[in-house]
Amino acid sequence: MKNKSQMKVAKITILLQLVFALSSIQSVQAQPLATPKLQAAANMDATAQSYQQKCAAANGYFQYGTVNAPPNSDYPQVTNYRSGKKRQGIPLSHTHIEITSAIDGKVYDVAIDNVFANDYSPKKFVVPPSYVKGITANSTLYLCSGNPSKVPYSENEGIASLGFDWVHTNCAASGYKTSFDNGFIYTDKAVNLTNSQTYCYLWPSN
Repeated sequence: MKNKSQMKVAKITILLQLVFALSSIQSVQAQPLATPKLQAAANMDATAQSYQQKCAAANGYFQYGTVNAPPNSDYPQVTNYRSGKKRQGIPLSHTHIEITSAIDGKVYDVAIDNVFANDYSPKKFVVPPSYVKGITANSTLYLCSGNPSKVPYSENEGIASLGFDWVHTNCAASGYKTSFDNGFIYTDKAVNLTNSQTYCYLWPSN
């Protein structure tokens, strides 16, 4: 009798253990897996989340991170001037920088159109002063590309492995029709560096 009672107790114990194990498995399966984007968003501070939401509302491509300087950059300076073709007589030059992303830790080359700087001058072949002042080594930038289907693209410069551009207004605020989304560059002092509408007439419709 004693052996039979012990066997019943043992069976009940095993059944209880199986029920507990099954309920634990179901509980784990019920938990949604975090996607990389959700994980990245969860790791952002409130400021970064605000700019990420602003970029998402414009359907853009978002990155943020710290500005690199030599020797942790492929460029000789923090901000680097690159000449470009002319459009209606206006030079379409760029400023190149590199950032280390706070989202994925990768180094990105960023091409910034100079004509969207508030102090851009077509007669001066230099980085706009507002870029020099606003983009400094180890400062944080919040960037949105208005060309999300084409970025990021591969880079083989050495340190930077990826790159993106179109981090400026799409001129919709000035009434121009565009197929591009609105982009921006905000500094850690909440200054939008690429929102000038002065030369939007160069692209009446694009």
